[in-house]
Amino acid sequence: MAPTDPALDSVMAKILAASDLTAQKTLLNDLPEHVFTAKAFTSEDPLDAISPAENSLAYLYFLLYRCKASHGFHPALMEKLWAFVSTCDGAQIRLASDKAMSFAEALVKMASESQQPIIAIRPLATFIQRIQSNAGQLTMIHPLLAKTCLLAQSFKDIIPILDNDITDVDPSQTSIDYRDILLYNYYGGMIYAYLKRFERAIDFFRLAVSAPADVTSAIQIEAHKKYVLTSLLHLGKVPPLPKYTAQLVLKALKMHSAAYIDFAGAYEKKSNGAIKSELEKIKPQLIRDKNFGLAKQCMEALHRRNIQDLTRTYLTLSIENIASAIGLGSDPAGQQYVEGIIVQMIESGDIFARISHEHAGGMVSFLDDPNQHNNTATMDTISAQIQSATEITAKLTAMDQKISTMPEFFSKGRHGPMPDFGGYPMDESDYGMQMGYENYVDEESFV
Repeated sequence: MAPTDPALDSVMAKILAASDLTAQKTLLNDLPEHVFTAKAFTSEDPLDAISPAENSLAYLYFLLYRCKASHGFHPALMEKLWAFVSTCDGAQIRLASDKAMSFAEALVKMASESQQPIIAIRPLATFIQRIQSNAGQLTMIHPLLAKTCLLAQSFKDIIPILDNDITDVDPSQTSIDYRDILLYNYYGGMIYAYLKRFERAIDFFRLAVSAPADVTSAIQIEAHKKYVLTSLLHLGKVPPLPKYTAQLVLKALKMHSAAYIDFAGAYEKKSNGAIKSELEKIKPQLIRDKNFGLAKQCMEALHRRNIQDLTRTYLTLSIENIASAIGLGSDPAGQQYVEGIIVQMIESGDIFARISHEHAGGMVSFLDDPNQHNNTATMDTISAQIQSATEITAKLTAMDQKISTMPEFFSKGRHGPMPDFGGYPMDESDYGMQMGYENYVDEESFV
């Protein structure tokens, strides 16, 4: 039903009569906030007079201020919110990207205040897909969605978005800034690590660390720490960073990730004694950084790799001998742990073996891989992976070149000027809330 208040009638008439969207935006910006909340959710609601699909710009302003004024999820508000995010015109919304971001933040704030952050996730994901000009475009809302998913530990709705590689970082369309890129890749890496999709996690952390920079961000330091641990877990080593990584970033990493680099050095040598010594040495820092869960997974992955190495040398070994060979001694608890790992590795196809308990403690017979990997399907898979890797590398190189030639990414943006790490240790109380990269997932969630 259309509004009957004469003042609201006049305002709505002016909005709809604006000569173009730029003029409409100017008019909307000049209106006091109370206009957008007047008669809300009544029979005279002015939003009932306009369409979320055809009048998306105006609808955005009304929803923004109503979300800000709301102290919870009013059913009528959610109904109009869903109608908006599902049908809005992305081209109109991109004209007011700052208001779009404020709307998204207000939505998350409502959800958080209701102790239900998960409620904001699907509307945000839908909104992103409506306002993107293409599936590879990064928007300001991407990092907020990823952060909210971490807070709620709910990832179903963001995975299709994360799985689309970002190839469009045009700030003229979305008003993104440099920190949006860092945060999105950092949060995305955390989400993939939580889901144990480690290859993607490594890619995301690498993108954050190697982003063009004229100062080193604390986000890059934290991303590098997780890059080191995730690489050790998945690959058993830390691949070198891309050659185009800024020298000042590499210098900062040597200073602020030194403990992680030392741990990686010992880990790659597969020396159990040295690894345990380094792990014990940096345990307080790992706990403080909320990375201890990842480090513990690295140790289990090392045991798996050591067992795989044994398959190349021996045909049969007792479980006790295997436990001793991988540095767990002859403790019965260690042998039980080893048997559990072997069972998991057999089930996942990591090794081919048979366990027999005809002898005390159990014997493991290692078998040959029945798949000779010499068929057409294997060759097709390899070719597809090579082609995919080549395409992704080309896209990332082009994107990095584009970012490095856009001075607006390195200027003062929504978040304020980029902080110079300046050789000082990061204090989460100083940087965390300001920059929005808090570790919402407890380290035990990575176990």
